[in-house]
Amino acid sequence: MLDYIIKVLLFQTLFLVVYDLFLKRETFFQWNRFYLMTTSVLAYVIPLVKIDLVQEIIPQEYVVLLPEVVLNPSTVIKEQLGQPITFFLVLKVIFWLGIAVASILFALRLYKLVRLITTHDKEFKPSYYLVWLHNNKAFSFFNYIFLGKETNNKTQIIEHELVHVKQKHSLDLLFFELQKIVCWFNPYSYLYQARISELHEFIADSKAIKTENKATYFNHLLAETFGVQNISFINPFFKHSLLKKRILMINKSKSKQLQKLKYVLLIPVLAGMLLYTSCEKSDPSIEERISTDELLDLDTESRKFIEERLEIIIKELEEIDKADSGNDERKKITKEALYQYLLKMREENDKSNNPIIEKLSEQLLTEGVPFAIIENSPIFPDCENAEDSKKCLQQSIQKFVGSKFNVNLTKNLSLEPGKKKVYVAFKIDKEGNVTEVRARGPHADLEREAIRVVKSLPKMIPGEYQGKKVAVKYTLPITLEVD
Repeated sequence: MLDYIIKVLLFQTLFLVVYDLFLKRETFFQWNRFYLMTTSVLAYVIPLVKIDLVQEIIPQEYVVLLPEVVLNPSTVIKEQLGQPITFFLVLKVIFWLGIAVASILFALRLYKLVRLITTHDKEFKPSYYLVWLHNNKAFSFFNYIFLGKETNNKTQIIEHELVHVKQKHSLDLLFFELQKIVCWFNPYSYLYQARISELHEFIADSKAIKTENKATYFNHLLAETFGVQNISFINPFFKHSLLKKRILMINKSKSKQLQKLKYVLLIPVLAGMLLYTSCEKSDPSIEERISTDELLDLDTESRKFIEERLEIIIKELEEIDKADSGNDERKKITKEALYQYLLKMREENDKSNNPIIEKLSEQLLTEGVPFAIIENSPIFPDCENAEDSKKCLQQSIQKFVGSKFNVNLTKNLSLEPGKKKVYVAFKIDKEGNVTEVRARGPHADLEREAIRVVKSLPKMIPGEYQGKKVAVKYTLPITLEVD
């Protein structure tokens, strides 16, 4: 979650930098409005997008995923420290408390507006309501225009606020108000809202000067001083901090159409973000694939040979692909088809003496066989007479690792609270020995401990296929619940 939030902040920073440096001073106000609204959402969506740049034709998982081993170091820690309030729990409470406070403040501001509508005189106009205030304030909210009876140039102000009403600028502001409630900790929600509010005034001013002389409009802006409601989701006619910017923008020459090419900058920015999120390496899991090249260590000639012959498998599996319901059955079938095809080529190789086919089939048998087509899986000691030897193997490995893993290691590793996973990859070779043990986890000490425990697994009866002993690769996830 923290990683996701960091990406959102990073992307919103980039979007706002592009806006401030290249787009903010242009008079393409509607384009800028679309840019701000769209990019504020894209920053939340892009981190969730994962694009597979390489479409794999054949399934390349030759690893059996064992059931997860769950270890709870907190049991040992709580005996010594009692039941302390964890940092994670505190953050969770702060998060929901922030949402509650932001929601209450929003409700109070909304109630304040409703009170103004219900307690003041109103006039119904063809496309809006005019609410008369007992002061010199002027602002709008949806189709309500609030105007002080003491203000001058009422017609001009109403025309200005009508632009906000007709273009539904209040929806933009409420959109960011919602972001400020849910993501109250995100400072860019406030920055986005400030920029869109500023842009709304530029849009309304640009419409107003079409019906009134620029100099006269300047004089009206400078001659009046209005108070405004301290509400972030209204459109105030007069705001001191915006005066200078509004006057400068009104006086600015209309941007040339060629300047719209600046919006093309969004393309490489988006491409970079998508590339970053899609190519980011995730934690090892059953979804992590082992490439055929890595598995078989093929040379260029062998890879070319496989690519040519795979077309035969693809054609044979077209009907299976059409009927694929999205489950793992297709993977199993495809693994079997590939393996059977290689074995068939090997049989033919006895006649043709093709060294490439010999290499492929021999290495596949040596390095590891797809679990789906193993006739006899490896057997854990004392599981020889079990009714389900595969299940017995899984349960025995779970029990063994759970009893041997030193959960006290987490005490001094400064790990953040929550579930921490260590993935261990290993192979039960043709002799039944556990070999090639590798691990990846949140800390090197946990990786070393996982490797130590798995290496200490007893020798097993190796797996078999067609009467031959074969090697089988496994992945074992170990979860530690850290408080």
